[in-house]
Amino acid sequence: MDERGKIVKSFTRSFVALFALPTGLAAQNLALTEAVVLNPADESIHRGVVVIEDGRIRGLTDALPPDFDGPTLSLGDRYVIPALADLHTHSFGNASPGGMPQLLGPQGTARAALYTGVAFVLDLFSPEDMILGFRDGQRADGPQGATLFAAGPCLTATNGHCSEYGVPTRIVDTPEDARREVADLAGKAPDVVKIVYDHQSYGGRSMPTVDLATLTAVLESARQHGLRTVVHIGTWQDVRDAVLAGADAITHTPGPQPPPADLAALMVESGTYHIPTLAVQSEFARMVDDPGLLDDPLLTETVPQALRDMYRDFDPSQSAFQSWLEYQRILGQPSSEAVKHLADAGVPMLAGTDGGNPGVFQGYSVHRELELFEAAGLPRWAVLRSATTDAARFLGRRWGVEPGDEATLLILDASPLESIGHTKRIHAVIQTGVVVDRQTLRVW
Repeated sequence: MDERGKIVKSFTRSFVALFALPTGLAAQNLALTEAVVLNPADESIHRGVVVIEDGRIRGLTDALPPDFDGPTLSLGDRYVIPALADLHTHSFGNASPGGMPQLLGPQGTARAALYTGVAFVLDLFSPEDMILGFRDGQRADGPQGATLFAAGPCLTATNGHCSEYGVPTRIVDTPEDARREVADLAGKAPDVVKIVYDHQSYGGRSMPTVDLATLTAVLESARQHGLRTVVHIGTWQDVRDAVLAGADAITHTPGPQPPPADLAALMVESGTYHIPTLAVQSEFARMVDDPGLLDDPLLTETVPQALRDMYRDFDPSQSAFQSWLEYQRILGQPSSEAVKHLADAGVPMLAGTDGGNPGVFQGYSVHRELELFEAAGLPRWAVLRSATTDAARFLGRRWGVEPGDEATLLILDASPLESIGHTKRIHAVIQTGVVVDRQTLRVW
């Protein structure tokens, strides 16, 4: 069993302790005065007051309404955006390039995420009963960190990707398997169904994957049960097949070949979301080449020095990661160019990190994913949408800065319209109208 499998088994054994935490805070009334409100949905800017009642946005006003009954918080012209989301993570912790990883489990992951302004996370593969049970517990008792959405298992072929971690998952080798497993899984109401359809070779290594008929059966069955789908893909042909079969979203970015000329239009016509995961496909190599990235203030606040030092001292010539690093260096620029091409054509992007893998960190790497989108050439409003209002639309959870939205917000000391890196300049996090005491979230 590899390191990730050991991590997953470790937090599964200790999961019983996670429910011993106190319940989340109740929704409250609050008015944010002297606010500069950035709405990614319509690219509007409002200067004035944000009125929150019962944890939802009552309205944006020029002055405090005389009938408002609640506390006020003066922001001094700071910036308010919807809180961020990570649409692809695995919530067992932070991997290391060698040695001991940072074991967080889903509760620790939820806390680390919220500390960094990431208030919603979508787990796309963890032990099924554990992660769905944790999610259900959150919904009953309050989140005590970021709100978790979950796929539960990863549907894959015999000996396919996700089966290598020593954690039971759901095997689908035929359309009959697919219909049976999705119908059974639907009884647990996962937030999405994830399936692997990946014909890529990674550093000369490939794995079995489902055939097109089985992929199609999974997607059709999920749709019949009212469940959204995310397809892990490896090649541009995989993307085409998944889109034509009805995937709601595809995750990862193929390369180094560019996308076929007609693919973007097909994705737009089909309404398919793209979760590029640029960070997991390039950040490990960036850290090896530029260890100064490990000194980012927000990263030092959320990841122990011992783990950061493992990356800083990493010797790729002595590691099984060498071929993966070479692949990342080849893939980095073409992946960015592909995302730019698709986004310019109107394909909706969603920010996701593939947290739990080497080179990415829970919560923090959402900010890096946004910076990589910006570096790829996406407009800053579009970058913000990928982790806020578009993410909310995909998850079916309305949070943001418009009347009626859940008041789960991020207050920043500098404008992300000047630099997306300013999403790391966190002044405060608000969760359903409550100002979060971020220091109480620290478990590392």
